Amino acid sequence: MVLALALAGGLLFNTVQPTEVHAEETSQQMIDKKAKIDTEVKKLQEELTNLQKEIDEKVKVFNKVQADIKEVDTNIVDTKKRIEQRSTILSERMAAYQAQDNTVGIYLSAVLESKSFADLMDRVVAVKTLMDADQELVDQQEADKANLEKQKAILDEKQKELQKQFQELQQKESEMEVKKAENEAKSLALKAQIATKQEEERLEAERKAAEEEAARLRALQAATPVVQATNNNGDNGNTNNTNNTNNTNNTNNASNNGNDANNVKSQKIVVGSGTGTASSGDAISTAKQFLGRSYVWGGSNPSTGFDCSGLVQWSYSQAGVSLPRTASQQYLATQRISASEARVGDLVFFSYGSGVAHVGIYLGNNTMIDAQNNGVVIESLDWWNQYLVGFGRIQ
Repeated sequence: MVLALALAGGLLFNTVQPTEVHAEETSQQMIDKKAKIDTEVKKLQEELTNLQKEIDEKVKVFNKVQADIKEVDTNIVDTKKRIEQRSTILSERMAAYQAQDNTVGIYLSAVLESKSFADLMDRVVAVKTLMDADQELVDQQEADKANLEKQKAILDEKQKELQKQFQELQQKESEMEVKKAENEAKSLALKAQIATKQEEERLEAERKAAEEEAARLRALQAATPVVQATNNNGDNGNTNNTNNTNNTNNTNNASNNGNDANNVKSQKIVVGSGTGTASSGDAISTAKQFLGRSYVWGGSNPSTGFDCSGLVQWSYSQAGVSLPRTASQQYLATQRISASEARVGDLVFFSYGSGVAHVGIYLGNNTMIDAQNNGVVIESLDWWNQYLVGFGRIQ
């Protein structure tokens, strides 16, 4: 008989509940918890491997006992056959003895039929030897049978003990398999929860960063003046002080005539024409490649198109210079210079009423290249002077 080691019907596992994760746990704490569970799973797997080795050894012993039992059973059957055969012979002899009335008759027959004293002795000894041999054979066969039955009883007991051990080992193996499966399920659940938690933390970090950036920009907008053309000419401020009265009268007259906007547009500022750097030259060359390209709000590369700050950022990135994304951020990232100090490649910033809202690349000769409603164009600063905030130099 061969022992079936596989558990009938397989193992039935209870539904594993998701691993409880406390709200205050961070993704790192969850990762640490998962690591402990994975270590437990590994330990259980090692124990299962050792247990399987123990079961394999028990199988060898059990199979040996099974073979011994089979051999003993065969010997018992053979002994029974020999006993039955001998019993037949003895029965026949017994019938012969009974035909002689008694054992004495057998000996008397041997005496009477003997031809000499020596023959008599031989006959008597032969009769006795035969009868003793029959009895010894019967006794030996009975002893052999008893011994075999004793061996079988011992082997049967050993077989029962092995079966009990197998049941215990299989029960232990089953419990360990269940525990291992539960821990693996917990590990998988934690893996999913960790991914979710990490995504939540990433989004929360982005939200905080966005709030901080928004707060910084609000502070920047609050601190950035709405500059009119009459205030942009930083290098003429002191000169204007000597003409206060005339300027005041002119302004009042213009206001009374309702021509403020026209006066602002007609005013010009003195802008420098210094030579730019190699990187600014490369950036300008890149920007000019997109002349005529349509304006796209939020665009920052040739695939999407450009808005004003996107064109500036992309053009300078191709020249190996990194700039922030928005006009207000680029304003903060550059060094403030006066209009008279401006040179080719500097950035020029504008405001429509609340913070920096537009940017272009200064080309010299009072012109710039920028992306606005008409697309990517080269245009004069004359009209833009009314919105000018100032110039910025890339460090």
